[in-house]
Amino acid sequence: MRVSWQMLVYVLLGVSCKLVPSVLCEDTSRPTITSPAGQVQGTTESCGLFCSYYSFKGIPYAEPPVGARRFRNPVPHGGWAGVRDGATHGSDCLQVSQIPGQVRGSEDCLFLNIYTQQLVGQRPVMVWIHGGGYGANSGNSDEYGPEKLVQENVVLITINYRLGALGFLSTGDRYAQGNWGLKDCLQALRWIRANIAAFGGDPNNVTLFGNSAGAALVHLLVLADAPASEELFHRAIAQSSTTLVPYAFQPRPRFYADRIAATLGFGTDSSTYVEQLRSIPAEQFIPFQEAAFTIPVPRFLRPLDFGPVVEPIDAPEETVVRQRPVELIRERGHRVPFMVGYTDLEGAFFTALENAIDPTVKPQFNANPHLLVPFFWNVTAGSAASGQISDAFRSHYWQGRPLDASVDYEWTVYQSDHQFLFSIDQTVRLHAQASPSVPLYYYQFAYDGDLNLYKKIFGVTYPGAIHTDELPYQFHIQAAMLEAVSPTSHAHTVSSRVVRMWANFARTGNPTPSQEALLQNVQWPVARSDGSGYLSIGHDLLASQQTPNPSRMSLWYNLQQTYANAPFEV
Repeated sequence: MRVSWQMLVYVLLGVSCKLVPSVLCEDTSRPTITSPAGQVQGTTESCGLFCSYYSFKGIPYAEPPVGARRFRNPVPHGGWAGVRDGATHGSDCLQVSQIPGQVRGSEDCLFLNIYTQQLVGQRPVMVWIHGGGYGANSGNSDEYGPEKLVQENVVLITINYRLGALGFLSTGDRYAQGNWGLKDCLQALRWIRANIAAFGGDPNNVTLFGNSAGAALVHLLVLADAPASEELFHRAIAQSSTTLVPYAFQPRPRFYADRIAATLGFGTDSSTYVEQLRSIPAEQFIPFQEAAFTIPVPRFLRPLDFGPVVEPIDAPEETVVRQRPVELIRERGHRVPFMVGYTDLEGAFFTALENAIDPTVKPQFNANPHLLVPFFWNVTAGSAASGQISDAFRSHYWQGRPLDASVDYEWTVYQSDHQFLFSIDQTVRLHAQASPSVPLYYYQFAYDGDLNLYKKIFGVTYPGAIHTDELPYQFHIQAAMLEAVSPTSHAHTVSSRVVRMWANFARTGNPTPSQEALLQNVQWPVARSDGSGYLSIGHDLLASQQTPNPSRMSLWYNLQQTYANAPFEV
């Protein structure tokens, strides 16, 4: 859909909004919506020739998490009087700036943005949870422009959530139970359920989707114990991460909380230092907030300092994660249709940056082969098992040669498998076993074209799609535009396919509900418990009944079965 009948009537007559109770008519280009939370005035934005949509930015969904509310569950926003201006985004959540030595954002940052081409009726709602290693980015339109998705007759919502220590610090006990950023996402969903009908959205048809750390949060919400979570969303998509990937879940949060407190001179007694941490300026947490490459080697092959955790049983507030993720998968599975996938060369995002800024990486792995061993297998460094695993990886991926520039591609493939592909494949198999009657869709995004903008930015020349490369096929991303992409580029066709399948899934729970020429009449198979059945998204769409990357995945499963002491440690 390029332009809605409602917009045409608004423009030509300027009166039909009088027929819509939730819309006021002072300015047809700036509609004012009356929702249960209050009135908000949006803007009309362009999505191309003869294409426009309504935008409502910077809507608060929770009270500012400042002062006594720091390190506590979000408090529902009490609403506002008068008409709130929705022309600009709310503040980003506090994080390290891209400008060295500076910070961006604010602790008062719990805002969401709503985009839609129509304000009447009920249409599917898609809620985007951004990535950024739990420590960076926002839901703002310069990072995730809505122009592509809104044309599929869906309501798109993007959200901010608390980041870094402010979002994920946990003492592992009742004094700071953790998962604040995850609970922000849950509170946003509660706000959406109560208010989205006023914006033309269907509160009974909500799809969660996210990339990277945002996908891990989506996965945790699928597994969450929170009351009413089953009613808050009805489908979910996890792109390029789940909560089983190595960085995504923190098993020993107390160590990092104590480290902050001790560094600031507050001691290590959580019953007292949490209150002290509530009183310091928020900017004092920034030095403890990981920027991607201040993390020590092996970086994303280990849990991030501040991420989701298991919450204590005596927590004073509502908990959402009461067991390790693998236990939740086995016990709960997925209660809603679930789509999971990755890009085929995920690791190039990280190896390209490491090659540019840290020449010690490969020498460190050469000197300490145990770094190659997945931490979640709980294998002792220096043991015979550790040597067998590292030797197997070195032999399989780079034929036993020393790590150097000559094996950079092979190193990148190994990093892709260790950081993402194995854990995601494992997630799919476990979910298929736990919930065989609930649809589960598995994909590999392997298209290498003009919109692979992150690959261009990082100068990656190897074939394939790197981490985050699928995002410009879903969103208009201003900051990533290095050069104009020709209107005749085949990348636009792939983009249209991805957007259509994701919107189909939001509408029906099936990404290919019927034969369609744009989708090459493909029927996406349901994934099975042996990892077979997936869609390859490349120059063409290929519905495969096989398993992706079978020889590499067989190596990982065989090594895990042979040597792991505690599989699925997270």
